[in-house]
Amino acid sequence: MLSQKKPSQNTLSPADFSQDALPKSAAQEISPKSPPDPPPDADSQDAAPKTPKKSTATIGDDVASLKPEPGSPEALAALRAQALQLPKSPGVYLMKDKGDKIIYVGKAKILPKRVSGYFRDKTLSARVSLMVSQIQSFDFMLTSTEKEALILENSLIKTHHPKYNVILRDDKTYPSLRLSVKDPFPRLEIVRRPARDGSVIFGPFPSSGALRETLRMINRLFPLRKCARADVKKTDRPCLNFQIGQCGAPCRPDFTPEEYKALTDQVRLFFQGKRNELVKDLEAEMREASARYEFETAAAIRDRLHDVRKTLERQVVVLAEGGDLDVWSLERQGNFGQAVVLTVRNGVVTGGRPLAAEGVAGTGPEAILSLVGQYYDERAAIPDELVLPSLPAASEAKLTAELLTSLKGSPVAISSPNSGERLKLLAMASENAKATLAERIERLSRTRGALAEVMARLALPSIPRRLECFDLAHLQGEQATAGMVVMVEGELKKSQYRKFKISQAKGGDDYAGMREVVRRRFRPDREDKWPSPDLLLIDGGKGQISAALAAFEDLNLKPPPIAGIAKERGSVGSDRIFIPGRANPIDLKPGSAGLMLLMRLRDEAHRFSRTYHHSLRKSETLSSPFEGVKGLGPVRLKALSIKYPALEDLLAATDEELLKLTRLSPKALGELRNKASSLMADRDGMSAASEETLAGEEVLASEDDLTNYYGLANEDDLASEEALANEEALASEEDLTSGDGLSSDAAATTRA
Repeated sequence: MLSQKKPSQNTLSPADFSQDALPKSAAQEISPKSPPDPPPDADSQDAAPKTPKKSTATIGDDVASLKPEPGSPEALAALRAQALQLPKSPGVYLMKDKGDKIIYVGKAKILPKRVSGYFRDKTLSARVSLMVSQIQSFDFMLTSTEKEALILENSLIKTHHPKYNVILRDDKTYPSLRLSVKDPFPRLEIVRRPARDGSVIFGPFPSSGALRETLRMINRLFPLRKCARADVKKTDRPCLNFQIGQCGAPCRPDFTPEEYKALTDQVRLFFQGKRNELVKDLEAEMREASARYEFETAAAIRDRLHDVRKTLERQVVVLAEGGDLDVWSLERQGNFGQAVVLTVRNGVVTGGRPLAAEGVAGTGPEAILSLVGQYYDERAAIPDELVLPSLPAASEAKLTAELLTSLKGSPVAISSPNSGERLKLLAMASENAKATLAERIERLSRTRGALAEVMARLALPSIPRRLECFDLAHLQGEQATAGMVVMVEGELKKSQYRKFKISQAKGGDDYAGMREVVRRRFRPDREDKWPSPDLLLIDGGKGQISAALAAFEDLNLKPPPIAGIAKERGSVGSDRIFIPGRANPIDLKPGSAGLMLLMRLRDEAHRFSRTYHHSLRKSETLSSPFEGVKGLGPVRLKALSIKYPALEDLLAATDEELLKLTRLSPKALGELRNKASSLMADRDGMSAASEETLAGEEVLASEDDLTNYYGLANEDDLASEEALANEEALASEEDLTSGDGLSSDAAATTRA
């Protein structure tokens, strides 16, 4: 959908459940016999964004500490009895294992009926039976409506990633184009998380390269403004973009908002694929310019019209009646699931988005609806219609449609066609899902082969599923930083990357820096509990490995398997792998899959740490000397620079003027004046030194023409002067007959 509207005020979204507490109408604590449970500890498992304040009650608190084994008949009977005591209300339930870890999140219209069904003596699917055999206890949250329960369920699944839920593993945020129509002169910009602020959103685009190519084409066809300034001030000298025809220059005094609105309307028609309307608008605009005898303007519009026609002719219309659709398909092989969403906008297929899924027990409509709930949120572009291979139960379809309608602000339908163009789109989505799944499994097979090679060569106890790599970056000890990158199952997980600013190791000591970073990463009192890696890779040789091992000795912890990767001395492209307790490097052949995987991880750590280091250096270089003044932020600094562009102006200002502009405390104002005075003194001192140096240079130059900056010229300089004089004399005596304006003899002398 192109136009994103705000949901109504009474609509709940997943963001409403991510605050410190839920509204009482959305979730109520149920604990008639005991006080509320304390909030979860900051070191809770997942170290993810906070879920709603624990408006839950753990079932079974009054049961004796000796609980029956999960899955036993006694445990199932006890859990069923507790489930039957739940309030007959909509809500969400959270199944937990022996380690108090959430393994499943579900919703229910009537909690007792739904939850007790897991513990009855009836036939369950293999996957559900396995889950039930691991349930030790369960929590619940009450909601006012079933729709609120669905919102909360999706939010909790995204937060906790339960083992037995269908999880949308695609964590990419695809880019979109945003047209800020609320501004007087909107601009088109690339965004990855568009807010529902009334702007028009085009996308998402599965390929960022295709998006940028589209943006370049739009900039050529429709000269919207490129500057990112909040307000457009009128000027008689527009920027270079106007001179090269890339901007209509709304900053010109004679440019009106109505002219600009016509441009933005044409952009919207272009993205909507409304070829006839756009062509009519451009033809009318061209005729009007010609009627005003503005033939150059008319010619420019004619060229734009030609380009628009060529571009729109390449679009294939699949729905004659138009419409915005998302066509879903889900394929499964073993434990791997692969969904594909085809986006159709105004009857034209604009792209397809692959979505990796885990925990998929089937490919039915219930599994797709679980992915739908996680895919569409308060930022996603929701279409007018969802097309599924088959319809779920009427109640589930209605509930999901109501949720999407509340998020979108306009009706959303769910359909499953039996014939026609929509059925062909479903077949296209299915073929794409099958091809993507096959490619994904093949890629995982290659990756696992590389990981198996790493396991065998490094003598690891198991295939390394999670790898972490550390690298340091600094410039002669200044702005020392470190980066940690994470690879899971051969795929880089950028959401788990971490940056470190080295504070204890000084003077560019790489060994001390590595020891500090590893110690901070693995210290037991961390609030965010990161899982331990199966292999810890260090960018460096035996020295860096020893430093990492020393960090674990400091913490009195057993280290995970550690390896170091370093280039061979005197070699450009050869990398060697070292492990503790072995003098010689591991025999990993150059170009082997295992070595290439470790090199890719090391290169990513190198890029990540250097990027952070460069950002710190840039911020330090471009920082203001007044940034340390308390209460003086970027906005007030900018106001000061505009009002008082020179230090003399700042020092000449009265306290009343400065207080009115900055609203600083008297103490901070005194600090500001002291810094300004110090800067002025330093500048005056430098100016005086420069004047003395220049004066000395003038005296030396006046004493002798052959005196250079350091004193009298040496004999070689005098010889050079004589040679130059001889060349000039020869040139004046001879006729200037050569092609270069010199005689042959003079040219020879010059070459000599």
